[in-house]
Amino acid sequence: MNPSSLAGHTVELLDSVVKSTLPSDRVIQDFFRGRRYLGSHDRRWISDKIYDIIRNFILLRDLSEKCAASIGPLRVFLTHEIIMDGMNAAQLESAYPSLIESYRLSGERLDLAAWETCIRGGYDAVAETRREDPLFYSFPDFFPALLPESLVGEGVPMMRALNHEAGLCIRVDTNKMPREEAALKFLAGGNPAEETEYSPMGLILSKRLNLNNDDLYRAGVIEVQEEASQLVGLLVDPRKDETIVDACAGAGGKSLEIAALAGGDCRIFALDVDDTRLRNLVARASRNGYTNISPIRVKEGDLGEAGKLIGTADKVIVDAPCSGSGTIRRNPDKKFRLTKELVAGYARHQKEILEQYAKLVRVGGILVYSTCSVFSEENIGVVESFLESRGDFSRENAADYLPGEEFSRLVENGLFATYPHRHNMDGFFAAVMKRVS
Repeated sequence: MNPSSLAGHTVELLDSVVKSTLPSDRVIQDFFRGRRYLGSHDRRWISDKIYDIIRNFILLRDLSEKCAASIGPLRVFLTHEIIMDGMNAAQLESAYPSLIESYRLSGERLDLAAWETCIRGGYDAVAETRREDPLFYSFPDFFPALLPESLVGEGVPMMRALNHEAGLCIRVDTNKMPREEAALKFLAGGNPAEETEYSPMGLILSKRLNLNNDDLYRAGVIEVQEEASQLVGLLVDPRKDETIVDACAGAGGKSLEIAALAGGDCRIFALDVDDTRLRNLVARASRNGYTNISPIRVKEGDLGEAGKLIGTADKVIVDAPCSGSGTIRRNPDKKFRLTKELVAGYARHQKEILEQYAKLVRVGGILVYSTCSVFSEENIGVVESFLESRGDFSRENAADYLPGEEFSRLVENGLFATYPHRHNMDGFFAAVMKRVS
């Protein structure tokens, strides 16, 4: 397919991504699924281009809005080509002639030379005087202010790190195969893997992986799971015969990890509000060979069948729905969807969820609260609010629940926290609390 056609598809896809409330990867998958005629090279061209536009969307939109009374996806695309790919007006005309002509024929006033001049002037002004501003890194202006006090002065390194695409991280079920052996198998298949620095189960692959065609995945030896998420699973520290509840289980990534860590010898109840996710968990558990995971459908504010677990669980992990600000490397569209109101809404909901599932913990049992957010309001703010309202839980030192001294770098004031610019993994937070009465 010629560049004009590829660019046209990219502009169409960008319009869908911006207008949709679904995650960008879902929109992109649906887009390709409806256009089977696109070859692998075409999909890669469009995918690489659209993700780079999304990653820089706030800046591209801002520059475009300063140069036109109204903008659409074509203007944003052209701004990307000028700023990120260094193209000039003549190169744009040469590379995408039919796309540009079709817009002109539709009545779009498009003077590329004037557009290039305006966009470059706007970008130069930002680059010269505002390199410390979130706009330069295409983040919402409030982003640094929501970070914890321990990251004062690290907003720019954090934003830079979040702008770098993350590698594909997998978790190896070491009950079935040593991590080193799995790495050798990937190497033999032309996909070299690097061991994760902290997780004893993780590998970072150098290439993308088609899971459905991978023998290790089909055999239940590997699962896609980011290193920081694996470490949160380690905090649960499952033991033989324990009753463990994975609240907000989703499709069950942590349930599967906990099952593997305990060698299948604990009882796991996976709770979620979404039937589809729980069905996916059942399929994944079957493929992994674990029969000790029981899915239970719950409703918002209603434990339903899970009410039978009140006061009985040895461990409860609440991996709460959140802004996902720590996963922007993988989900760059979260940047332009973030608002202060959205974050505040998540924090309120997280407090409600934590209160609901704390009921399941037995006296002497452990409650782990975690998010994939880097914002204080969703993390320590929720934990402190919960503990202030309860006299039956106390905060534990997360370092006591991790298996080695090397993890001390990931614990601040007893709280587990990872940051992409410090640890080269997603931003995650976890607090460990014990029910004392």
